[in-house]
Amino acid sequence: MKLNQKLIVSALTFAVVAFSLSTANAATKPTRFAAFTPKTPKYILKIKRASWRDPLFGDMGWTHSSDWGKFSTTKGKVIKITLITKVPGLHPGITVWHRGANDTAPDIYVQDHFYQQNASISEFGAKDEATGKAIGNIFMRHIGNGYDNDGHTNGYGFDDNGNKILKAPAGVKGIKDKIPGQLVLTFKAPLSGNYQFVVGGFNPIKAFDGKNKHEVTATVSVTP
Repeated sequence: MKLNQKLIVSALTFAVVAFSLSTANAATKPTRFAAFTPKTPKYILKIKRASWRDPLFGDMGWTHSSDWGKFSTTKGKVIKITLITKVPGLHPGITVWHRGANDTAPDIYVQDHFYQQNASISEFGAKDEATGKAIGNIFMRHIGNGYDNDGHTNGYGFDDNGNKILKAPAGVKGIKDKIPGQLVLTFKAPLSGNYQFVVGGFNPIKAFDGKNKHEVTATVSVTP
């Protein structure tokens, strides 16, 4: 990495840390939570190229550059979430959480403007970042994650500075189905109740529009 690139990354990392400290206990609202139901199993989600894991920001995901969905189910049912994009070089990533009894805050809130893709999220005594009003406790139990691991150029992708990403991040799951731009995550629901998931981009090709959001078709199916 060149010196000026290192300085940029260092500055941005410092900004992230400073922002995190200045907004302690401040909860944010994603633009939407698309409500997936048996009658409405499909939505068009809109995401940025590296919104699920951005190397420029400590490999975190970005809340408002990603898109969010929700569904309810009962314990033991099989959940299948399918993500498909027709945008060449865009690779979707997904993380699923459960919001249970310990989660007393309204489900329209998440912890922060960035998220960790492979972990549970908790924030006690959360406050609305706009009003300062106490909203309760946020507890999002990590259920699963994955990213489209097909079609990366020579096995790697690029960050926003054009640097190669040579290996998969620890704790996240690469999924291959021989179809670049498609990701299928299947799991058995460990708990009944409300689930939320976030979708973003990961490891885009080098020549890729990073300013705008791109479409991903998401489908959620639930079977016994």
